[in-house]
Amino acid sequence: MKFGVVLPSYGPRAGRLGILDTALAAEQFGFDSVWLTDHLALSLPEAETFGHIFEAVATLNYLAGSTSRIRLGISSLVLPQRNPLEVAKQLATADVLSSGRVMLAAGIGWSESEYRNLSSNFEDRAARMDEALKVLRTLWRGGSRPFSFQGKNYAFADVVFSPPPVQLGGPPLWVAGNSPAALRRAVMLADGWHADSLTAPALAELLAGVRAMIANRPFTVSMRATLTRQPAEDPSALHYGAPDALIGQLQELQSAGLEYLIFNVQAETQAERERILRSFAQEVVPALSQAH
Repeated sequence: MKFGVVLPSYGPRAGRLGILDTALAAEQFGFDSVWLTDHLALSLPEAETFGHIFEAVATLNYLAGSTSRIRLGISSLVLPQRNPLEVAKQLATADVLSSGRVMLAAGIGWSESEYRNLSSNFEDRAARMDEALKVLRTLWRGGSRPFSFQGKNYAFADVVFSPPPVQLGGPPLWVAGNSPAALRRAVMLADGWHADSLTAPALAELLAGVRAMIANRPFTVSMRATLTRQPAEDPSALHYGAPDALIGQLQELQSAGLEYLIFNVQAETQAERERILRSFAQEVVPALSQAH
């Protein structure tokens, strides 16, 4: 199993140094990736959690110049709120600047007010998501010829798209969401699925319907989860205060089909966050590897 770390890029205490120090610590401790959260224009009460947030694409480029090995992702970018041609260009540029380290999990979003604030239609976001994923794929194929696309929601003709991403075919592209529709969209249009806070039985149940379709192709099953300081009522939460129990939870998730875990550490201070990351890398990851 691979592991990524959600960076503290949102919330009242989010700041540049916390984001950078966490990314550097994750790189030092051998994690596979770090991830930024995306929101652009939330209203209250939703903005109480995500109102103070660093814009994800700009911050990703900042980290590209501050790190050297670790992969850089967004979990999850609300793709239908943005022009997909612009997103394709931004992330292709970031892929070049980072020497091919960009990853993307994209979802349709959940905040109707945020769509409204961005003068975007909430009701047809699923259809626009499907087209937007095709736009990314079209533009990230590379090559010197101009690109054209004709869809119901997006269209362009003879666009010169250069430089292309460093990664062949573009950054790994996952579809985010826990619904069967999101999983089907991932299977049909993307490189992987990015779930959010599922238990092992729930993950296995959702995957059961698509296992035959993904068995013989590259496809990553990933999930974002919370690593809590105290035992939580939410059965999907991971509790780092009990290493053996945590390893057991991760083994169950791995058996259910999880290949890539991205976790958000609950910590009061930066020192505590880095201590948890070090402990996870030194104790949990080796134990899980030996068990598998």
